[in-house]
Amino acid sequence: MVTNELYTGWSTVPGSETRQMIRDASEEMGGLVRSTLGPLGLDKMVVRRMPDDELRWFVSNDGSAIVEEFEGETSHPVAQWFIRAVEDHEADYGDGATTFVLLASELSSTAMDLIDDGVHPNDVIEGFSIGAQRTIERWNEMAMPLTNATGTLDRDRLRAIAMTGMTNGRETSWPLGEFADTVVEAVMRVSDPATRSIRLDHAKTVAVPGGSVGDSMLLDGVVLPGEVVVGEHLLPTTGPVLLVDASLKPRDLSADVNVTVENDADAERVANGRRDSEEIAAAIAATGAVAVVATGDADMAVAKELARRGTVLLRNVKHTDFEYIKQATGATHRGPIRPDTRIDPEILGHATVRFRDTGRDDDWIAFEPQARAGVPAVTLVVRGGTQAVAEEAERRIRDSKNALRACVITPKALPAGGAAEISAAHAVRSIAPRFDGREQLAVEAFADVLESIPRTLAANAGLDSLAAVADLRARYEAGHHRAAVSSDGTLIDDVTADGGGIDPYQIRVSGLIRAVEFVTNLVRIDSVLVDEREPSVDRVLEEPKVSPEEMFDG
Repeated sequence: MVTNELYTGWSTVPGSETRQMIRDASEEMGGLVRSTLGPLGLDKMVVRRMPDDELRWFVSNDGSAIVEEFEGETSHPVAQWFIRAVEDHEADYGDGATTFVLLASELSSTAMDLIDDGVHPNDVIEGFSIGAQRTIERWNEMAMPLTNATGTLDRDRLRAIAMTGMTNGRETSWPLGEFADTVVEAVMRVSDPATRSIRLDHAKTVAVPGGSVGDSMLLDGVVLPGEVVVGEHLLPTTGPVLLVDASLKPRDLSADVNVTVENDADAERVANGRRDSEEIAAAIAATGAVAVVATGDADMAVAKELARRGTVLLRNVKHTDFEYIKQATGATHRGPIRPDTRIDPEILGHATVRFRDTGRDDDWIAFEPQARAGVPAVTLVVRGGTQAVAEEAERRIRDSKNALRACVITPKALPAGGAAEISAAHAVRSIAPRFDGREQLAVEAFADVLESIPRTLAANAGLDSLAAVADLRARYEAGHHRAAVSSDGTLIDDVTADGGGIDPYQIRVSGLIRAVEFVTNLVRIDSVLVDEREPSVDRVLEEPKVSPEEMFDG
C-alpha cells in the first residue's frame, strides 16, 4: 500500500493489488455456492450464533439464501457488492442466483487475469459485451417455445420447469414430484397468459410444520392462522368484508378492564363506552359486512355487539396477511371507526369466510374470493416434519413459482445441464477471429467462462470436469446441440429428450446480462483509495454515504 502524500491520511492500493483483491473476493463468493449447482449439487449448513447466544441454522442449496447470510458480516467492499447484486437479482427474478454468482465470479477473475496479461480494461469490456451479445443471439435461436399448437402454455413443459425449480431435476432428493402439477395450477390461476401478466402475490406460500412434504396442498383464497374473537358459530359466511387498519375501541374505554363504579361520573363513563361500542358495531352493520378484519386490537364489547348483528371479527392481524386479504377480497382498507362514522360501502370486498383444516391444532381462517373477473387468490400450504423442513420446502416451491412466472412473461425455455452454455461458447468462439488481437482474447475468454457452468455441473456429478466439457464439445460438433450433463450425472446427447431438462429463458438471459454489467463496473476500477484517518464524529456526519453502485451511476 502506498501513502498518497497529496492527501495526508489517505492511502492508495496499486492496480495490481486492487485486481488481486477483486480476484480473491470474486473467487471466495463463487466458492460459497459452486458445490450447490445442479441436480447433484450438495447442500450447505449455515450456522450463526445469535445475540442471545443461541445457534440458528438452516440447510439449503439456494445460492441467494447462502450469500445473503453474509450481509452485514463482511466489510470487504467487493463482497458487499456481490451480496447487493444477489439481493437485487433475487428481488427481480427470485431464481437463478447461483448461476449468476458463478458467472459473475468467473468473469471477474478472468477479467483481472486478462488485465494482468496486458489487455486494456476497455478491450476486456468490449470483448465481454461482444460475447454476451452473441450468446443471447444463440440462445434466441435455440430457445424452445413453451406454448403448444393452440398457442396456450404447455402444462407438461411448465411442470418440467416447476420440478427443476423445486428439486434441481432430482426428484428423489425431495418428494415434491406429485406437487409440481399443483404449483403449476396455482401459478396459472393467478396468471393471464394472454397479456403475459401474473400476480404471484396472489399465490401465497405458507410453511406448516407437521406431516410430510407430500401432504402439502393448494387451497382457494387466503388461508392464515387467526382467531375469531366472538361468533365462531357464524362461520361459514359469505358476503361483504370490511378491512380496518386500526383498532376497534370506544373512545372512553381503551381496554377490556373491570371498572368499579364509585360515583355518577364513573357510571356515565361506562355507559358512554357501551354506547360507543354499540354505535361502532351499528356503523359497521349498516354496510352489511359479514366479517371485519382489523390490524389493531378490538374491544370485547364491540366484538360481542358485532356477533349479535351477524358479523365476525378478526383482530391483531399481521399487516402482511392484511394486505393479502385485501388483494383477495378486492377491499379498500380504511382507518379508525368512530360512533358517528359513515362507512362507504364501495370500499368493502367480498368473500366466503370459513374455518380450514391444515392439520394443526390452532385455527386457520380462509377468505375465499367470489367468482369474479380479475385474478383470484390461492394459498399453497407447505408441510414438513419440522419447521426447518417445512421452511426449506416452502423456499423450493417459491423458487418454482418464480421460475414459472418467468415462463408466463416470456414463454420460452433453454435446455439445461450446460447445453445452452456449450452451444453459446461454440458460437462465441466462431466469431472471435473477426476482432483485433486483444479484443479477440477477451471474446475467447468469455467463451471459456460460459463453459464453467457445465464444467461445474460435471464436477458436482463426480465426473472429470475437463474431460466432460471436451466430450460435450465433441457431441455438439457432431450435431447434438442439446448435449448436456443429465440429472443422474451422465453425459447425454439431448437433455430434453424425456420432456424435462429445461430452464426459463428469461431468468437465464437476465442472469447473464446482470453478471456482465456487474463485472463491467469492477473492470473499470484501477485502484482503491483508502481513508486511513481516525474517524471523528464531525467528519463522519459530514461525509456523504455512497454505495458501490452509486459510484458508477451516469
